[in-house]
Amino acid sequence: MSAQNRMYKACLFDMDGLLVDSETILTKTTNHLLERYGKGPLPLSIKAQMMGRPGEKAAEVVINWSKIPMTNQEFVDEQQVIRAKFWPSMTLLPGAEALLQFLNTKNIDMALATSSNTANYQMKTNHLRHAFDKFGDNVITGDDPRIPPNRGKPHPDIWLQALNLINQNRRKRNLPALSPSDCIAFEDSVPGVKSAKAAGMHVIWVPDTAILNLFRDQLKELVDDQCEFLMSLEDFQPEKFLLGA
Repeated sequence: MSAQNRMYKACLFDMDGLLVDSETILTKTTNHLLERYGKGPLPLSIKAQMMGRPGEKAAEVVINWSKIPMTNQEFVDEQQVIRAKFWPSMTLLPGAEALLQFLNTKNIDMALATSSNTANYQMKTNHLRHAFDKFGDNVITGDDPRIPPNRGKPHPDIWLQALNLINQNRRKRNLPALSPSDCIAFEDSVPGVKSAKAAGMHVIWVPDTAILNLFRDQLKELVDDQCEFLMSLEDFQPEKFLLGA
């Protein structure tokens, strides 16, 4: 049975670069910190390795490349201070609000699986609660204690924990538990795509154009029966996956 001929029952989402336009801020503030040490700007190839990973792992990528004299945690802490003033101006990406509203109206189970830590998640979404409240309690952040150390994306743990939250809420409604194969995972980063595929979910990859061009030679590895890509969430057609049918 093809992906577009089966009925999926839940949608799980990454956040940064998929639902919200945070990657521009992340690049700007990283370059600001690099300039302090006479480094930068951040190359796209390094940014792509940072995307989707938990804070300290993303910091490790840029520190190993730039050789700036900071620990991973120092980098994370400094960036959190710099970025705090930018988050209130961050916007939802095209198609995000409409898709979340559609799924909510159709009573499709949803969860958020973000590598952002809890503090950053709250700062990023405080002014966007009209969208993120639709996830209810089904939110897993990168610092959630249920994710073992060093098991962030590209490992599958965060997606499986997000599905556990969905199933906990389904049990309260006397509904049967879902398996990973019942789920669609939406991602923008390559580590995130690999993570969701490893979790056994069908993946909708929505990459930035520059990231897509960077990984064109890996498309056959990334895009297969378990994964397809769209250029925008606006292009997603729920009826093809029988969502809300």
